[in-house]
Amino acid sequence: MAVKIDAAGLIRLLPEIEGLTDPQLRKGVIDIWLEIADECAWDRFEDVPKNLDAEKGRRLIDHVRGVTVMALELAEIGKRLHGQDYNHQYLLAACLLHDVSKVVEIEPDPSGKPTGGPALPGKKSELGSKIQHAGYATHKVFAHGLPLEVAHLVLTHTHASGLRSNTLEASYLFYADFADSDIGVIQGKGKTFASRVEFV
Repeated sequence: MAVKIDAAGLIRLLPEIEGLTDPQLRKGVIDIWLEIADECAWDRFEDVPKNLDAEKGRRLIDHVRGVTVMALELAEIGKRLHGQDYNHQYLLAACLLHDVSKVVEIEPDPSGKPTGGPALPGKKSELGSKIQHAGYATHKVFAHGLPLEVAHLVLTHTHASGLRSNTLEASYLFYADFADSDIGVIQGKGKTFASRVEFV
């Protein structure tokens, strides 16, 4: 199986791609998603669950959009109220790619119980069991020649990487990811990330 989709179809699912005015970043983001489409075991991106826990009924594509919109809004508030500039194109590209590897980290589970939402049942793939989350997405960023800064943002968006960042763009992505995830966790009656985060 594979997701049969072209660039126009991808942009319909992720209209925020239209905000990528840097041709290299735009092409890279589209090409990575289309490459993942060929590699995955899903028929449609709309069926992929966000995760296999409290958010298993939630669609990954909705999470990617939520994180992207939230992170950009945070960045614009920081710019408008505090005069703090940021790299819009790097942040946008990283948001759109931060969870792209989940499409191959999770595979369909036809015998799984209904998820209670629009996403289909899934289970961890062999890649998902053996490669730390965001590792494969970061590899794709490098393989497509995108900037180191974008790879850094994708890798550091998750605690699983064991690497943190001091960049402002990373903060916007990191907190937007948690905030959007907690929407799904609350809807799934799970324990929020906000209640679990430990600061050192």
